Amino acid sequence: MRTERVISNYKDLSDDELAALAGKILGALTDNANFPDPIPALVDLTTLVNDYRSKHEIAIRGGSVLDIRIKNESRKYLLYQLGQLAHYVNTQSAGNLAVLTSSAMILAKQPTGRQVPYTIERVILKDGSLSGQMRVDFTPQKGVWEYEIQVGEWPSDAMDTIWGQSYFTTTSRGNIVAPLIPGTKYYVRVRARNAKGSSDWTEAVSMIVR
Repeated sequence: MRTERVISNYKDLSDDELAALAGKILGALTDNANFPDPIPALVDLTTLVNDYRSKHEIAIRGGSVLDIRIKNESRKYLLYQLGQLAHYVNTQSAGNLAVLTSSAMILAKQPTGRQVPYTIERVILKDGSLSGQMRVDFTPQKGVWEYEIQVGEWPSDAMDTIWGQSYFTTTSRGNIVAPLIPGTKYYVRVRARNAKGSSDWTEAVSMIVR
């Protein structure tokens, strides 16, 4: 029987996905009795995550080539430390699924079969060919009937993302969402569905539509 574990390599995540996941992991490990002495220490991980997220924000808001390079160096070191943390989590959990899940790190895929789809990976947003369009791509899954792409906004007076219209598709690439308002920042999340049910939503990713 296969032992449950979390993955140790997060290099395929986009910058938005990595920033969101790192913040989620920080929250999950804070005061978590399952992981009393994480490696790296929580205070050090907090510094790393905040450093990466701040440099990522600078880079995506018209940052220079140097800003992007600095962000990439911070990303590289954060990825390395998340790998160290995954080793600690796997060792401490000893295959206990509930304990692993409490870390908020991504679980390794189990052998495929007739089961509820797992959370979609690598949601990537790009400009469409026309103004007011957004292209959505993500990693496909076997045995999925359809994917649901949901689009939302986060108004300045709101506490969280306000989710709106859903788009349904059977393909993971080249999905065009339109019409959208140019110059507006949109958030996107995706889930998969088959005969057994629906996966969890992905972490939201965002872009400003041209």
